[in-house]
Amino acid sequence: MGNVLDQISKDNTRFTIFENDQVLTADQLNDLFNYLDVQNKLTRTKAIGVGIIYGLEIGVIDNKHLVVSKGAAITTDGDLLYFDYDQEFDQYDVFEDLNAKYPYFLNDSDQPLPMFELRDSRLVGAIPGKDLATLEATTGTALKDYAGILYLEDYSNDPDLCTGTDCDNKGVIAVKELKILLIHKNNIGALLQSMPSMNKDYFSLDDLNIPRVMVNTDLDTYKELNASFNNALVVKDDIIAKLTKAYQVCKLVVEDDFEGGDPTEKWKSLLEEQFKLSESFYGQYVYDYARDISYAYNELRESLFSDDMLASPDVDLFPKHVLIGLVRDATLKNPIPVIFPDLRIPPIGERPVLEARPISSLLRANILKPSNIRFNFGILIKRFNKIHIDLEYRHHFYESPILNSSNDSDEVTRFNFMRIHSMINSFKVPKAEDFRSVDTGLKIIPSLFEDAPLGERSIPFYYSYNASFPINLYWNFNANNRKKESQILSYNSNQYSNAGATITPLKYNILKYTFFRVEGHIGFKLADVEASLNKIILENNLPINIISVQVEKKLETIPPRPWFFPHLYMYEKSIKSTFFDRMDDADSVNDDLVKVTDAATTLIPATEFKTARQNVYDNAVDIGDARFDYVKYRSAVSNIITAASNVKAQTKQFTFSNTAIPHDFILNSDILRKTDVISSIYQNTIIKKKTGLMLGNFMKENPGLEHAGGVLRGGTFVIVYTADDKTVVADFMLPYASIDKDVINNPPIYTPLPLPLPPGTPIIPKFPIDHVFEIIPNYTKDLNLKLVPYIKDIDLDDRINVRVNKGVEESIKGLNIKLDGFDKRLNENSSLFTTVLTPTKFTVPGKDLGITADLDALRAAQDKMERLAAGTPERIAAEKDYIKNANVITEKLGNTAITGDVTNARDVNAALAEVQGGISLIKDEAIRKEGAVTVGKANVITRGFKLNR
Repeated sequence: MGNVLDQISKDNTRFTIFENDQVLTADQLNDLFNYLDVQNKLTRTKAIGVGIIYGLEIGVIDNKHLVVSKGAAITTDGDLLYFDYDQEFDQYDVFEDLNAKYPYFLNDSDQPLPMFELRDSRLVGAIPGKDLATLEATTGTALKDYAGILYLEDYSNDPDLCTGTDCDNKGVIAVKELKILLIHKNNIGALLQSMPSMNKDYFSLDDLNIPRVMVNTDLDTYKELNASFNNALVVKDDIIAKLTKAYQVCKLVVEDDFEGGDPTEKWKSLLEEQFKLSESFYGQYVYDYARDISYAYNELRESLFSDDMLASPDVDLFPKHVLIGLVRDATLKNPIPVIFPDLRIPPIGERPVLEARPISSLLRANILKPSNIRFNFGILIKRFNKIHIDLEYRHHFYESPILNSSNDSDEVTRFNFMRIHSMINSFKVPKAEDFRSVDTGLKIIPSLFEDAPLGERSIPFYYSYNASFPINLYWNFNANNRKKESQILSYNSNQYSNAGATITPLKYNILKYTFFRVEGHIGFKLADVEASLNKIILENNLPINIISVQVEKKLETIPPRPWFFPHLYMYEKSIKSTFFDRMDDADSVNDDLVKVTDAATTLIPATEFKTARQNVYDNAVDIGDARFDYVKYRSAVSNIITAASNVKAQTKQFTFSNTAIPHDFILNSDILRKTDVISSIYQNTIIKKKTGLMLGNFMKENPGLEHAGGVLRGGTFVIVYTADDKTVVADFMLPYASIDKDVINNPPIYTPLPLPLPPGTPIIPKFPIDHVFEIIPNYTKDLNLKLVPYIKDIDLDDRINVRVNKGVEESIKGLNIKLDGFDKRLNENSSLFTTVLTPTKFTVPGKDLGITADLDALRAAQDKMERLAAGTPERIAAEKDYIKNANVITEKLGNTAITGDVTNARDVNAALAEVQGGISLIKDEAIRKEGAVTVGKANVITRGFKLNR
């Protein structure tokens, strides 16, 4: 009969409106039927879909019978093919399409395709066939190599006008007989052409993959680093080729969006020019750009993959048949009953009356339950699909677009092309000279990491904004549909938005962002970039760490960091303070020696010692201080040892008392050796630290270093600079925090604790010169030496007895004195510790030292300083005012008129303690250094009093 929907014309799209007493003709009745038939078929194919709706799977059971599950399908001509019940076939025969002559069953030579028709011998009236169990042996093929076809044999049967009884015209009979056919998979090629080519555009394209930037850990020049980026940019030709092919594949969908025609030639010329920038400092942005293009292209390709949706299916695809797949192994849960056993269609008067079967028996026969057949799909299922059967030899269901209205695949495809078009036309990298300073050029923009779609991330700064072709309009599909393109974050958001959350996003909720773009810093000096980045991070409380590494392996050009090593610092201060105390003690002894000796006969070189002592102080800066010069320090210590030796050489008329003199501690000191060890450890530690800040070495110690154009939340942003000019040339990131715990910006300052003791409390007992040295007249010494040879043994024994008895008495007396002194010092120390551990503030000096007004000003400055936040201009001004007053007080207290009077020690130390306590509160680095100088002066004054006690 042909395809109904192929024959739509005005004759079957109109019908007669019937009226009373109207004489009806065959044409009028046929027109009405044809109209309704066409409308019904159009409703199925246009509004519902075509293909297999459910079921209709074919399998072979143990007895070699073939079974087909119940199901339904719609052909592209709108015919509804269905089985209400599972079918079982035990016979077959060669299929000959003598009646319908269906053209789809002919090969290229117009010869019929070899097929078999399945039959059920249990049906009354069925044409006998061959036993299915013999098919494999007869044909030499396996049943599971055949595919099933559900075929609607549709033809017109025009019987003779006359029969044996009359010659009345009985009309033409429209025969529509549903059949199951088998065809070997080697012969099915022609029928597979009826399969709609779903997602062919998707499969005709390949993904675009961008190589990683692989940095060699042995690199030593910027040229090598730049080559790492350029090696990844060989993908340029692949980008151009795949963009060109994508346009050709999608041309029918997108060509109307490009007024000038094919845009790929312009894309190619622009990309060629843009990739030349890779030879400069800004090559990393070309790599980022290429990566953006790859993401945009891959998302474009994914938009071509859609569900099985078919709009206005071609009638000629499969008008009277559907492929139901390869034969599978199957099992029956229960035997398949014969519901309608008689297939004959005799004249009405000759039709037999079917056996009456109550509905309960039908229920017992399981015909109202799900399919009775269980199919074993085997290993041929290679794809996950909502219909878990093979897709190669089976028409699945191709639904109408109305049933999948949420699918905007064509619109998304068009949008993705326009995004690529706008990206290529908008690419322009701002350079350092385009900005007034790094503070105006550098920005941190919250974004999402690369696991999020490109449109959900922030727009990078190398895409310029053009009002006539705005990049933000084509960045995010949903934002475009909802007119929210002005809310997309970007470096240039101030050019298209007035919303605070878009222009200054760091001031608003950032918890949803997993990545922070850091842009606008390439080409600026390292110090400026670090300062600006730290300022933004601190002001906005961002979860970002930063670290700077040098490209070249030049140790001397790596700037020092504020490293602080507490163990070395404490040890250094310990040995130095001990040595300084010995020098101060020796200087005090020298002054007493000068007083008790006759300058005319004995010259004590006290002045030489004082000069050498001061030289040690001048050169005794911290080992970690850049001003530390070990050669000068060693020379100074050597000079003080020489001076101590010279002093001791002039004291032959003295003999040791019961304690070692301070000069011996100096002469026997190992401070130089210990300082040398500390200095060596310190320098080696610094070298190791600096070596780790070379890019290649840093990569060895920190796996996972990647260039990403920013940093993950909680990660480390790595700034890369060159040695010669300290210019920032690249950046990388670590997905974790890499923190140098030895970097301390404001390390603690060592200050000896002043001791403001209560009035009348002696600090440390003073040992007068006659307790250190004992003067023996020369004549006595010489006389004894002359008399010894002439003394008799008895006289010697007597003298020894006298001297032993006298020594015992003096020892007992000395022991009692020492015990009394030890008890006294215990009491003094108790008072000392109570005073030190009890926080008291110096109030009014015991004597008028002329600093009362200065102390009031100092306290006022300290109170003001404590009330202000660190780093503010007002706080810095208060800190400067405090240092000014501290210097005035220190200078006044250092006057010899005050320091020469030992009774002033308590008041002076108390005042200096208050001065130093306030200095410890200063936060500004420059003012802290000035305060350290003041502390040093105060320590000299304190030591002077200790030596004069």
